[in-house]
Amino acid sequence: MGYLLDTSTLAEVLRSVPSRPFVRRLSAAPSKDRWTSVVTVSQLLVAARRTQAPRIMQDVVNLVAGIRVASFDVAAAQSFAKFRATVAPEMDADDVMIAAIAASAGLVLVSKRADHFSVFPHLRIEDWTT
Repeated sequence: MGYLLDTSTLAEVLRSVPSRPFVRRLSAAPSKDRWTSVVTVSQLLVAARRTQAPRIMQDVVNLVAGIRVASFDVAAAQSFAKFRATVAPEMDADDVMIAAIAASAGLVLVSKRADHFSVFPHLRIEDWTT
């Protein structure tokens, strides 16, 4: 089973002391099943650039190099359109895109904000930090 780590979850890796439950769950998931989205990559890169700290940018680059990245393809675009038109017209577009990527790829979305993503039908969501 594949897991798509959203921005809030992947940022946990960058913390000086990530949550223990998160580290256990991440370690238990085979590397081939660990994914993030191109949207999350862009969000992390923007945040790193804003800090203007070269070490943080390097940490993000190293993190992204070690995980599979799911793209926003035509299937994700179709899911995005459905979600945006039905259950999430006012939600941040990046979050809808992340949900659409997970749903269209059949991945479990791993998020610290599971309740935020609960509006999406048939999207499997887990919080590894609790």
